[in-house]
Amino acid sequence: MKHSLFFTFLLLVIICLAGCSEEEQNNFPYPEPLLKHQPALDNDYTKELAIATFRKDNGYLNYEISDVVLVKDNALPKLKAVISFYDKENNNSSNLAFIYDNISREICFAVNDIEGVKTYEIDDSSNLTYVGNGAVTTSIRKIDTNKKIDYTITFSHEDATPSTTIKIETAEPTN
Repeated sequence: MKHSLFFTFLLLVIICLAGCSEEEQNNFPYPEPLLKHQPALDNDYTKELAIATFRKDNGYLNYEISDVVLVKDNALPKLKAVISFYDKENNNSSNLAFIYDNISREICFAVNDIEGVKTYEIDDSSNLTYVGNGAVTTSIRKIDTNKKIDYTITFSHEDATPSTTIKIETAEPTN
């Protein structure tokens, strides 16, 4: 009995230490990352599983999912899905979540000009598209000018370090 309690305690200590060291090593160059641990993903990943993974840590009340793209890319085999969502609390629809292995990484790629006042929204003709090598494309519209802005957002992750980088590129606004 004492041996099984000792081994259980030892196992818990090892798990805690392994978890702490992983968090300390994560390096996100983009400001204020939201790092969420998710359940492990498998080869039969579906849009429903991507949504369940996202909502597990982000809840239902403050977020409305607008699009989900499943990813199968040999360059990033652990990237499983990209989710576009509306953040009701911040009144902003320019948000993406990259589901990478057991981590959900959320990013707002076009911040409101005035806090809490919706300045941008996903353009009606926008189609969240995975183009490969961690890159997705989408379009937003500046509400007051009706100008469309095309975005390419690229996600990359180095398992060796481990570090994640997100690069945001915009095209010139169009009418």
